[in-house]
Amino acid sequence: MATIAERIMQMPLKSKLTLAAVVLTAVSGVVLLVSWSQRPDYRVLYSNLSDSDAGAIVQKLKDLKVPYRAEGGSLLVPADKVYDLRLQLASEGMPRGGGIGFELFDKTDFGVTDFVQKLNYRRALQGELARTIMSLQEVEQCRVHLATPEKSILSTDESKPSASIFLKLRGGRVLSQGQVQGIVHLVSSSIEGLNPKDVTIIDSYGDLLTQNADGSMGLSVSQVEYRKNLEKDIEARVIGILGPVVGKGKVKAKASLDIDFTNIEKTEEKYDPDSQVVRSEQRNVEKTTNMRSGGVPGVASNIPGKTATSAAEMQGQSQKQNDTVNYEISKVVSHIVNAAGEVKRLSVAVIVDGTYAAPEGSKEKKYVARSEEDIKRYEDLVRKAVGFNADRGDQVQVMNMQFEGVAGEEPQPMPKQYLPAVMSVLRLLVPVAAFILVLFFVIRPLLRTLSAPSLLQSQPALPLPQTVAELERAMVTRSLEGGTSPMREEVIEWARKNPDKAASLVSGWIEER
Repeated sequence: MATIAERIMQMPLKSKLTLAAVVLTAVSGVVLLVSWSQRPDYRVLYSNLSDSDAGAIVQKLKDLKVPYRAEGGSLLVPADKVYDLRLQLASEGMPRGGGIGFELFDKTDFGVTDFVQKLNYRRALQGELARTIMSLQEVEQCRVHLATPEKSILSTDESKPSASIFLKLRGGRVLSQGQVQGIVHLVSSSIEGLNPKDVTIIDSYGDLLTQNADGSMGLSVSQVEYRKNLEKDIEARVIGILGPVVGKGKVKAKASLDIDFTNIEKTEEKYDPDSQVVRSEQRNVEKTTNMRSGGVPGVASNIPGKTATSAAEMQGQSQKQNDTVNYEISKVVSHIVNAAGEVKRLSVAVIVDGTYAAPEGSKEKKYVARSEEDIKRYEDLVRKAVGFNADRGDQVQVMNMQFEGVAGEEPQPMPKQYLPAVMSVLRLLVPVAAFILVLFFVIRPLLRTLSAPSLLQSQPALPLPQTVAELERAMVTRSLEGGTSPMREEVIEWARKNPDKAASLVSGWIEER
């Protein structure tokens, strides 16, 4: 250490300042990295807050003496306090979200007019509905506007209330038609006399989410969504069965469905004449026989020689029979309801990328088309996967085409849930790595340089030349001996003590040249 201190003392002032700057910079860098690694990790407490909610939460954080930062519309707090703060703020009803709610009536003001009271009630109802809708995971922001006409006993025209809802969805999220209809019925059920048809919902892109919800114009939104979901399911099935065979990212599929959404109900009653059963049978039989008598009592029958009239000549024989048979004929009564959404036709188009191989002696891969046999096998697999039916005119076509560039698996980005853990590890490793770099590339070379024996000390000290002739003679001698650095130091020291002689020497050299 004494040698290093002596070397530092012998260094010129400029070298000392440079050395001090290097050491100070290295130490400052290490200190900054260590302080950065020890700084608390901030996480998002809430984002996209309204001005009123943000102000209330900031004031609460100040009261709790919790450090916070506001960046990009988000409030950040230390990571170890995020969940505790959320629970504590939620217990106090913060953030309120969606504007003010029924807490508007917590304070009673006796001087409020009836008009202002009704206006406040509408504001509170709009805020409460917006908060309820924002509880959906897909909804980031919500605004509800209600139009409730005043009722008058003198007016014969009854105006109906209506509602308009603005939604801002979170990134990459969409609302299903079921969720849209749920919001519609939620709002319509909260307002007296509000018809669900009078509720309009739009998103932040201006798209009307409740369009054709009643099915009055073409296909309804739910029917379109149903068809798209079926098409996506078929495409996923095709990619799922061909992906492991041809490789990931080397197959694309598109499906088109023709769906009949007609709801048909019919009742059929059929009779079978060959199938009959006796239901009832009735028979009536009537029979009459001949009868003979002795005549009519009187004078004529008692006169001798007078023949009496026979009764058989006056009566005849008769017989009567009636048969009645009732048959029950078999019949079938059918009530048929055809379910809406029957697939009438299916079309699937599939393109498959080829293979890439490098010829012998070359590192560049070239495209190689797939064989017709492979394409035929792929087409058979697709037909079985999608439920191909030739009777209804289904079409399936598989083609081999080269994709743009060489197909390869792109590196997948790191999932967001792993980023906090990675940052925590980096906070520990970066200061250690920085200290090692400073130690090996700054401090160690400086110590080696300062602790090395001085060239001036390794050679015997020589008297400084006092004249120009002595200086020239010393320079020639040192040049023949191979000395460079010590001679340079001696010349600098001599020139500092004899500036006039040094100037005369330089002028002489210039004149000689």
